[in-house]
Amino acid sequence: MTRLVSGSFSQGNTINNSRKHKRLPKPFPVMLCPLTFSPSSFNHDAYCIDISKGGLSLETRRAYTIGDKLQVKIHMPRLNKYSPGFFKYYENDADQYFTAISEVAWCKSQAGSYCVGIKFINVDEDQSIALGGLINNALSQFSASL
Repeated sequence: MTRLVSGSFSQGNTINNSRKHKRLPKPFPVMLCPLTFSPSSFNHDAYCIDISKGGLSLETRRAYTIGDKLQVKIHMPRLNKYSPGFFKYYENDADQYFTAISEVAWCKSQAGSYCVGIKFINVDEDQSIALGGLINNALSQFSASL
């Protein structure tokens, strides 16, 4: 189920603020890989709370430090449908991922897990366009159902 949220999400509360991008609350599975000099593997224990073209908030069992650089890989069915390039014709939900280099903006402890704010710092242009299209479509469908 999708809820329209204005502002950020914190322990079930919404807070109105002036964000640059619209946020879509969706529980997409998120894989994180710290960008370090030694090779790392993705952690599969994070879930998206909400996402925008500028970043996402997620829940994970691991604490991160503000400024940590991460590679983010988010499974997003139907993402390619909104791609301006070739990938809009590739409709295999099993293989549709949004990937970005990101930075930890904040991290808060809550009830045995952590709520982490992630800022995208390097995103492929076609992926950014596709993400914006997916978010706008989902939010307009939600608004129409009210």
